[in-house]
Amino acid sequence: MPVTTLATAVRRHRLTTGQRQREIVAAVLALARERGPDAITTQAIADRMGVTQGAVFRHFPDKQAIWLAVFAWVRESLGAVLATAIDEADSPLAGIERAFLAHVAFIAANPGVPRVMFHEMQYPGDSLVRAEVRAMINSYRQRLTLLFRQAKTAGELPRDLDATLAPVSFIGAVQGLVIEASLAGDETGMVKRARKLLPLLLDGYRGRRKS
Repeated sequence: MPVTTLATAVRRHRLTTGQRQREIVAAVLALARERGPDAITTQAIADRMGVTQGAVFRHFPDKQAIWLAVFAWVRESLGAVLATAIDEADSPLAGIERAFLAHVAFIAANPGVPRVMFHEMQYPGDSLVRAEVRAMINSYRQRLTLLFRQAKTAGELPRDLDATLAPVSFIGAVQGLVIEASLAGDETGMVKRARKLLPLLLDGYRGRRKS
């Protein structure tokens, strides 16, 4: 057996269940960048990882469990990114700005994320996976709503701004950048475009200023 193959085999053997599960999640998101989520089979995941399907199912009982793990990772990872961005801001409005750019940067680094989310939410009905996605989106909107309310209280945004609707345009702007990047097949310029879009978004929140 070649040395590189042996080293890989030894390294894989030493992976814990948690490490292997994270590796599977990473494989799913990498595949989502290349193909539609419907085409992400457990065999495709195994092939991407260089293991057998049996190895995948040793760490997850079924495909639904894999998708639940994917969205749990997204929720935790994006949540941590946003928390850091907001905590490091010196005002609520600065927190909104930093959260917007941090969200776009996260998507640019993980382009498979919006693809799997959009795919999951386009179908009617309910499932554990869709419930996870909805809970994640609702939690995100609540967090943004609180930020907008704090910005209003601080006098950074108009008092008549609807803090429950403002997050809709915030998330919509992120989605617009995602769609643009997807059509172009290139996420590398997303953050740069987000910086250009941000002033327009903030002007919309501030509204018409009285002369």
